[in-house]
Amino acid sequence: MTVRAYYRETKDGRKVVYVDYSIDGNRKRERTVMFYYSQPKNSSEREHNKETKKLEENYVSKLTLKIQSGELGIQVSKHKNKNFIEFFSYLTQKRENTDKNYSTWRSALKHLKEFCPDGLSFKQMDKHWLEDFKHFLSVTQGLKSSSANNYFNVVKHGIHDAFRERLIPIDFATLVSAPTVEHAIRVFLTHEEIQKLKETECKNPILKKAFLFSCMTGMAYADIKKLEWKDFRKDDEGNFFIDFHRKKTKGLQNHPISKEAREFLGVASKLPNEKVFRELNYNSWMNMQLREWVYSAGIQKTITFHCARHSYATLLLHKKADITVVKELLGHNDLKTTMIYAKVMDIDKRNAADLIHFGN
Repeated sequence: MTVRAYYRETKDGRKVVYVDYSIDGNRKRERTVMFYYSQPKNSSEREHNKETKKLEENYVSKLTLKIQSGELGIQVSKHKNKNFIEFFSYLTQKRENTDKNYSTWRSALKHLKEFCPDGLSFKQMDKHWLEDFKHFLSVTQGLKSSSANNYFNVVKHGIHDAFRERLIPIDFATLVSAPTVEHAIRVFLTHEEIQKLKETECKNPILKKAFLFSCMTGMAYADIKKLEWKDFRKDDEGNFFIDFHRKKTKGLQNHPISKEAREFLGVASKLPNEKVFRELNYNSWMNMQLREWVYSAGIQKTITFHCARHSYATLLLHKKADITVVKELLGHNDLKTTMIYAKVMDIDKRNAADLIHFGN
């Protein structure tokens, strides 16, 4: 059910405001007393049009509320889903083919079902229920703050939709804030530590090659795993690029890489569709191999594959690369995400401290 305004010209140069709405296939139109000057000739008529615009918006809003509340004797049909779990499942299913954050919605649905094993009628929903669900995600399930925040926000999105569908009388999702995200310390490797890894043998040569390539390019594991030789491009000036869609954001990246990074991979396969890292399969066993390699290089840090991407970003910023450029290289949609990497190294702190001298 949508109420919209439209206009009809009159012979005296005015546009009369009508409203139009359709409920269950039955269309209704009403004429109002409001009008606009089609071609305002002075400040008085222009001011009249401005005020009429405000009146029109107010009229449409009030009429919408009256219809939805049943004041006009019109019954708005209810959504076919009888409870919120069904409704949220329906919203999740709609995202499956569009891939719009589908995995997050699916995971949120799983937690929602665990929290409400007997279902959840719309009448049972209120602010206190949502606060209990927030506690369930953060404390009972023991999720990371970022995961709890993501799942909670998509459930809030579902509540917003339920309110818009008039399945619940109040959008109480606006009354409860999402769990606070506690940004974990981004572990990264220094330039010297990466050099040590290059010189240290690894039990899994493919893993070593992929990890170091990620340090050189900032590409995430998911994108490196699906990388094919045809994705590489060299321009007329001899610069190298990788053209790919980021798996996480689906955004197209024309990613510039250094000559060193390209030469590090060696001679390209004659088969353009062949994977660059054919046997790369990152799992718990491979993660153990990665940590053994790091420790054998004398590096006392808990490293995962994603730390290579952290290292790339941190080293770029350390070398004074513009943060907006780093944002584009990492494929971030929001500069705030890139700002997480803008943590200064100890050497940067020392150099900054030494800038001030009061002696002769």
